[in-house]
Formats: sequence, structure tokens, C-alpha cells
Amino acid sequence: MDNTMFEQIPTLARYMDGADHVDVHSGEGAMSLRQFTAGFLSYRPGWMQVLWKVRVWLLKCLGQGEHNVPEEERMTAETLPVEAGEMATFFTVADSDGETFWMAVAEESHLGAALAVVVEDIEDNQGMKRFHIITVVKYNNLAGSIYFNVIRPFHHLVVAGGMRSVLAGKSAKS
Repeated sequence: MDNTMFEQIPTLARYMDGADHVDVHSGEGAMSLRQFTAGFLSYRPGWMQVLWKVRVWLLKCLGQGEHNVPEEERMTAETLPVEAGEMATFFTVADSDGETFWMAVAEESHLGAALAVVVEDIEDNQGMKRFHIITVVKYNNLAGSIYFNVIRPFHHLVVAGGMRSVLAGKSAKS
């Protein structure tokens, strides 16, 4: 994915200004942006429950207040929030055209994060599309830096695992 795709989403380009961490995971599949994004946000294998509990404990240890494990939310292409201001799990939709990109943000005391999904058609590949999941993180304080650097390897496991699961057509629970 080249940087011109970032520039096509002004909201994402603005959010990336001053970012402390940016990563992109990419994969190919034959589905719509809404199907892919809904499946990805619904991905919650059992081992992620343990990670959520560790997150709650770590944030408490870092003095970042009380946090809870979010409720599991199952989405479909039809129920995926796409209007700015709508909630999608613990993210707030920031921008979306519903077909080529979707972006949401989460702001907490320790850090701010943006999650974007960008899709591009693959020429001459019979309906196949390339999906990019972009994560942007900004630290709000020292606790944000410590927190994210502790969870960073798990972040990559969750994003890569969710992408693989959705592109393989597996259940969001698998």
C-alpha cells in the first residue's frame, strides 16, 4: 500500500499527524468493505478474553482508572456503523464512505487510537480485493507509552489473527 491511499482519507491523514505508532496489516479476499470490517470487529476468540483482563489489570497498575472488559458485539455488513459519531464496539466512527474506507477512533486517558480499514480492487483478479488495516496510536502520557509497548506484540497477534479469520471465512468466534 502506498502513502497516497492515506492521503485519500483526509481524516486519517490528519490523525496520523504526530502519531507515535503506525502499522498496516494487509490481506486479500473476495468480500465487501462492510463484510470485512464487521467480521474483523466481531473477532473475539476465547484467548482474547484473557488479554482483555490483562489490559484491565495493567491499566489499573499504571494508575489509569477503572476499565472493564467490553461486551462482545457481533456485527454484520448490514449492522456495521458507518456514520460519523456512531459507536462500533468501543470505537467511535470518524469517517467512512461505506465502500472503500472505514475509520474509527478511541480516546482514553493514556492514549488515543485510530483504526482504519481501506480496500482496493485488484485488477484482473475476479472480485478479489486487498484489505489494509491501519492502526495509529498517540500517547497521551507516559502510561500510554508503557501500556502500548507492553501490549504491542499482542496487538499484532490480534490484528493478524482477525484478518486471517475473516479472509478465511471463519466464524468471528473461531
